[in-house]
Amino acid sequence: MSTTASTLADTLPSSIPKLDASGVNWAIFSIRFKDAVQAKGFWGHFSGATARVVIPTGTTATAAQEIEIAKWEKDECAAKSLLTQKIPDSALMRVHKKPTVKERWDAIVAEYTDKGAYAQTELRTKFLESKCPDKGDVRDFLDALAMQHEKLATVGVEISDADYRSTTVLSSLPISLSNFVSGQLAGARQYAASKTIVPDALISMICEESDRQRAQRTRRTPAKSRESDRDEAMAFTPGKANPKWKEKHISKINSR
Repeated sequence: MSTTASTLADTLPSSIPKLDASGVNWAIFSIRFKDAVQAKGFWGHFSGATARVVIPTGTTATAAQEIEIAKWEKDECAAKSLLTQKIPDSALMRVHKKPTVKERWDAIVAEYTDKGAYAQTELRTKFLESKCPDKGDVRDFLDALAMQHEKLATVGVEISDADYRSTTVLSSLPISLSNFVSGQLAGARQYAASKTIVPDALISMICEESDRQRAQRTRRTPAKSRESDRDEAMAFTPGKANPKWKEKHISKINSR
C-alpha cells in the first residue's frame, strides 16, 4: 500500500502537458504543473518556501532535525522527478547540474517565459492573418478556423471575440461574403440588444450564405452554357461570314 502511494506521489497525471521545446504551451503548462505539484504537497520545494534545515557550524543535529532533513531530501528528490517528467530533454540538460529543484525551476521560468511569449505571438499573428483560399470551400475554411481557435486556447493563446469576429472572420472571406458579414454586423449594432453577433452564430450565418451563393451560381451556369452553345452555332451558320465555312465551301465550288 505504501509503495503504491509513493508511486502516485512521484507521478504527474496525463492531464499535465509536457512542456514544448518551443515554449508555445508554457502558459498553460505552468498553470497545470503548479496546481498538480501543489496538490502533491511539493510546491514549497519549487518556490523555496520549504527550505532544508540548516545545522549551525560546530553543532550536531538532533534526532528530530535528522528526521526532518531526511524527509526534506526525500521530498526534494520527488520534486525533481516531477519536474523531469514534464520538461523536454534539451531543458533538462541545461538545468540538471543545478543542485536544488528551486534553482532548476527558476532557470526554466526565466527561459520559457520569454520563449513562450514569442511563440504565442507568432501563433496569434498567423491566426489573425488567415485567408480563405481563392475558390476555396468557405464552410471547410471556417470549420478549420474554429478548430484552430480551440486548439490555440489549449496552449494559452487567447483570441478575443472581437478579434475573432472582425479581424479574422471578416477579413479572411471573399468580398461577397465579407459584404454580407458587414451588413449583418451593422444590423446587429442597430437592432440587437448585445449590439453584436457571437462568433459561432456569425460563422453559421456565413456558411448558410455561402451555400446560398453557391447554389445561385450553379443555377446560372446552365443558362450561360446554353448561350455559349447558341453563340457557337451562330458562328458557323452560313451567311454569318464565318471564315472557315467560307473557305470550305469555296474550295468545293472551285473543284467542280
